Amino acid sequence: MRFMNQRIRRYSRWKAIFNTDRFFLLFSVLFVVSCGYTETQPLAQKGFLDAENWNISKDRLELRGDWRFFWKQFLDPKEEDPSSVVFATSSNHWTKIVLDGENLPSFGWATYRLDLKLPDTKEDLALAVPVLHTAYRLYIDGELIHENGKVAEDPSLHKPSYHTHIFPLKRKNQIIQIQIHISNYTHRIAGMKELIRVGSISGMYQDASNTLVSDWFIIILLVILAVYHFGIYWLRKAEIASFYLGLLYLGIVMMLFTLTESRILFNAFSDEWCVPLIRFSKFWLPINLYTGGSVLYHLFLSRKLHWILNILIGYASIAAIITIFFPIAYTVGISHYLEMVSVFFMFIGVCFSLYAVATKQKNSVLYLFSFLAACGGATFDLLYFANYIPGLRPAGAYSLVPFLIPQTIILTRSIIHIFRREEDISRELIRSKEDLEEKVKERTSELEKANRWKANFVSLISHDLRSPLNGVNQILDVVRFNFESMPDMEKKRFLHLCKEGIQNSLRMLKQLLDVSRFDSEGIRLQQTQFSIQNLLSDVFHAIEPIAAVKDIQINFKLSHDVSLIADRALLEEVFKNLLTNSIKYSHPKSKIDVVQTVKGDWISVEVRDYGIGMDEEQISKVLGDAASKSHPGTHGELGTGLGLKLCQNILEAHFSKLRVKSELGAGSRFEVMLSNSTKSILLVDDSDSFRAELAEELRRNKWIVIEARNGEEALDHLSRILPAIIVTDKEMPIMDGVSFLHEWEGRKGSSKIPVILVSSAAPFSGGKKFLEEEGIAGYAEMYVSKLFRKEQLVELIESVLK
Repeated sequence: MRFMNQRIRRYSRWKAIFNTDRFFLLFSVLFVVSCGYTETQPLAQKGFLDAENWNISKDRLELRGDWRFFWKQFLDPKEEDPSSVVFATSSNHWTKIVLDGENLPSFGWATYRLDLKLPDTKEDLALAVPVLHTAYRLYIDGELIHENGKVAEDPSLHKPSYHTHIFPLKRKNQIIQIQIHISNYTHRIAGMKELIRVGSISGMYQDASNTLVSDWFIIILLVILAVYHFGIYWLRKAEIASFYLGLLYLGIVMMLFTLTESRILFNAFSDEWCVPLIRFSKFWLPINLYTGGSVLYHLFLSRKLHWILNILIGYASIAAIITIFFPIAYTVGISHYLEMVSVFFMFIGVCFSLYAVATKQKNSVLYLFSFLAACGGATFDLLYFANYIPGLRPAGAYSLVPFLIPQTIILTRSIIHIFRREEDISRELIRSKEDLEEKVKERTSELEKANRWKANFVSLISHDLRSPLNGVNQILDVVRFNFESMPDMEKKRFLHLCKEGIQNSLRMLKQLLDVSRFDSEGIRLQQTQFSIQNLLSDVFHAIEPIAAVKDIQINFKLSHDVSLIADRALLEEVFKNLLTNSIKYSHPKSKIDVVQTVKGDWISVEVRDYGIGMDEEQISKVLGDAASKSHPGTHGELGTGLGLKLCQNILEAHFSKLRVKSELGAGSRFEVMLSNSTKSILLVDDSDSFRAELAEELRRNKWIVIEARNGEEALDHLSRILPAIIVTDKEMPIMDGVSFLHEWEGRKGSSKIPVILVSSAAPFSGGKKFLEEEGIAGYAEMYVSKLFRKEQLVELIESVLK
């Protein structure tokens, strides 16, 4: 029942997690929609943008629409437009323009012109100019405002610059003319891909500040998350996915330093660093693809798919070599195709994420949502800068927000689970330590008790064993000195006395050996399956000669035969001892009754004699811890005084009882109560410590445990004994658990014995899949972990029988 409650609680937790995943998906959709929403702005038409009615104090104006475009011409600002005017849409490469039936190349130079009609406002305005690829000169109303980089028709004179600027806008009229000379010999993106914005000076600087702060916020957050995941990996080297996620975060940080709207590194360094920084920005995309693929692989995929990582390594290596060593003109051209290939790899990643969801792997749903968000943002930006998606702004760093949080949630969940598991293990160790200390105390008490018992035993055995041997020695001395004069009848009498003394000593030695075997092996009994009637029959044949000496009749009254699993040799000693005692203290020519009945869950075997009997004090002595002194029988027979105590210990090890009733002068009754409901188990494991611990816990719960070290020993036991259940380890020498079960399935015939397969590598739940893969789902009830507490394993075993 406890395990059912645990499963219900676990299901509730997963249901809550799934609901969290759905909430996150809704949040992501709303986030993307909200980021993509902008109010409709006026568009330039044929090089004229009418923004007279635009609230420029409140909203920034993006100079969208058609600019007048003049290919391979640097027009003088005061020069009239040539007749061969072409219109170029802002936010598009000029490679989209077709002249003479062909698209323009990326490398070249041109002039952009736009007439802008501004609102009639006295507020000071400013112009925010992003990166115009890749060098430009800005003119306002014929006046040179700024040159970014070195604009030139000659490629050797051209110098790129990715600096961004805000320029105060000095207006002479409501309509202003904006002219831009652009040259590009550095990048595949050419012309006015990013949009120029106009607004109030305070608003423009506030926008730039907000953009810079948001970029730095995301960068710092990523660095913190990277350090966090490196810390997780440092604490637990097995969390390799956390290590790669930390690398991925750092790789994204490197890209953000150059690709965000604030262009942090480009603005921090002079234009001489522009080309190296372009290489730097392109270097990290393939690296991040590899680290991202490694995260996915180590979270969800099997080792069989390692070839995917090898492909990613090859792709990243080729891209890195091209980016670092090839001339920049070739680098930007080839990198475009490599970036398009990265879209294919992201698609493959989405497919494997769907596979993880289909196979119901942990956290796969949340990972899929976050991965789709990241891939969607990255793909959108790649297509945008490749000029396949015109007229929109890139998602930029904001597309990472739906990715960062769930990725961290996934690994944090795992770490929390691991630490909770470690806490549980720590508590388990503390409990185990306490249990061990308690067991040590119990064993110490038992050892002290056993030592006292042994001391008394040795004292008594030395007296009782020495007495008959001394008597034999004295009789032999008498015979030796008087051999010639002694009559034959007297010699025979002395020899008979010697024989009785030696036989008595042999009986005591045999009891001593029984005690030694039982005590040295503890409760590790040599279990076999046998009939109770056959056992009593063997006992009768062994004891019959002793009873014949006193002419005592032994009557057996057996109700019906019962099969037992127990240590047959020790139980035989019990009944021999009881019958020997009854014969010893019975009068000659009397009788002894042996009555076997079934009382509920107990098999009762009662030995009744009609001899001298015992009082209560004598009964308490013979059953007490202290060894009692031997009392002679009705013919002067001697004993050790340990027989009943030995019987009691043997029966306790079999979860059975010994009851003694006696009355002086009327005889004694010794009732052996053998448990008929004791459960038996075959425990197969090559680990002595695990087997011993589980066997001890089972015996605490009144199980009869048959132990085996491997499959061959288990099959040998099963040829003689049919237990109630089999628990076997999977990994064992000689014959492992799976082979043992296949072999047993072929031999068992009509026997139906439930089987539990255990292993240190088994999962804590969901072991049925392994049983099905190994073809033993029909043989074994379950496949469970050996890491469960022994008490939990016993509960599992008992639940299978129920």
